[in-house]
Amino acid sequence: MDRQQAEQEYRNLLAEWTKEEDEIVEQAKREGIWKPGLDSNRELFKDIADKYKKKIQELKDSLDE
Repeated sequence: MDRQQAEQEYRNLLAEWTKEEDEIVEQAKREGIWKPGLDSNRELFKDIADKYKKKIQELKDSLDE
């Protein structure tokens, strides 16, 4: 994978991440578990953040090889 392909994959990952976060927000609001406040809902996003950080790190590592 060349650098340009990696950049495109990175953009795709960010778009997926954002879409999944939006879905979490919508679901939390429907279920009535969405809390007001800046950091009140952080736990809802922990698993997804870990997942995408891992994917991005793997992408970065593949470029370093």
